[in-house]
Amino acid sequence: MNNSNVKRAVYSESPFGTALDNFSFHNLMMVTMPDQIPVKSLIRLNWMVSIMASIVIFAFLITLTEDFSKAINSGFQAFLFFTLASFINLLLLRIFQKQRGVSESSANRKFYALSYSASLTIGILTRIIYPAFTGMPIEVERFDDLEDYLPSLLSVFTLNTLILILQNLVIIQQKKIKSEIENLQLKAAASETNNLLLRQQIHPHFLFNSLNAIKSLYKIDPRQGEDYLVHLANFLRVTISNQGTSTALIKNELDFCLDYLAMQKIRFGIALNYSIQIDEQIIRTRYIPYFSLQPLVENVIKHNDLTEDSPIEIRIQEVEGYLCISNNFQPRKYKEPSTGHGLSNLSERYRLLVGEDIHIERDDSLFLVRIKILER
Repeated sequence: MNNSNVKRAVYSESPFGTALDNFSFHNLMMVTMPDQIPVKSLIRLNWMVSIMASIVIFAFLITLTEDFSKAINSGFQAFLFFTLASFINLLLLRIFQKQRGVSESSANRKFYALSYSASLTIGILTRIIYPAFTGMPIEVERFDDLEDYLPSLLSVFTLNTLILILQNLVIIQQKKIKSEIENLQLKAAASETNNLLLRQQIHPHFLFNSLNAIKSLYKIDPRQGEDYLVHLANFLRVTISNQGTSTALIKNELDFCLDYLAMQKIRFGIALNYSIQIDEQIIRTRYIPYFSLQPLVENVIKHNDLTEDSPIEIRIQEVEGYLCISNNFQPRKYKEPSTGHGLSNLSERYRLLVGEDIHIERDDSLFLVRIKILER
């Protein structure tokens, strides 16, 4: 799932933006249930549609019949119908949005059945029962055949369809705006990652330790010092490269992490041990967010005591579609200064990429972080 694969959204200043540009009539009539329905926007839409419909019907009848009483009566009935039908539809949207276990096709059928049944009931109530409470006169039509009912039924269903289309337009536009915001957040997170890489590259403490280690190693064992220098060069090369993507192959992330671990292994010796248990097919074909593995390993070394008597054991393994990074928990009494942005940044990127968070488990003896393995 590369950054280029994230769907782009286009924002427009018009009330419905370009919602119709990429959606057919069939799409508009589908029940659209995002994680959060824009309730406030839909409430404003419902009132606006109800008021406008009553005004239009009043103006049309007063022009056509010049009967003010009939026009005001019909306009108020239209206001009641549109208000009740639109808010009933909003209530149904809220109810079906909470029923995550229902399949989409089943939800659509139930939603439409309830929506049009409710609109028919509301149409009958506003047509017949409403005058009984208001005392306003109404012409009661006699229907001798089933076909006589069709115009009224068609009117009710047409008006309810119009309400559904307008509500879905608002929901679609809200989703487009939300998608654009998420794209911008993803870009910001990627920029923050580059900043983290840059800080790692020029981090005085890291470079100071690395140069001191090289100096000491060349005095004791030039061959080991050369190995350390090769790993450092590979590590710095990756930190200054511009990947231009939000994800990377596990193989690339693992190679980068292993260069870092190799340097730390030379530095700490038997006080640091690590193991990799990931299927080769997964390593070469699956993805994780760019620059996500090495910071997790670095956190282990930064926040735990490493001694020959109590070595740190780092395990990197794949378990049921997740990459698990675990270690025996030996917290330092003195902790190195930390920004605390590493895990939070990775967590935010995962929420934007796959809609779920990273998983952290900790007890007195074990610390484990699980991150979801991604497909292209």
